[in-house]
Amino acid sequence: MPDDQEYKKMLTDLIQKQMVVLGPNIALDKARKVPGLKLADDGTVLDMDGNPPMVLKGVANEYMNLSGQIAQMTLNSLLEKYPTVKGL
Repeated sequence: MPDDQEYKKMLTDLIQKQMVVLGPNIALDKARKVPGLKLADDGTVLDMDGNPPMVLKGVANEYMNLSGQIAQMTLNSLLEKYPTVKGL
């Protein structure tokens, strides 16, 4: 079972990849809509309150609502990189 640090690393990767695709302002604005997530301006996850799988799902949903298939492909590649992270 992954710990909070593993979720933070994956979320940081996801957000930073979306910053490249969507631009930093849009990517950060979308991620910051998720309750309990505190981010640095470079996309690094500083803190996460609540259930990590739900926070991950919230961030993923924000990006998928915006860019659908692109976000899904990014997420799928990250899930392969972090095999212990589940919850989507």
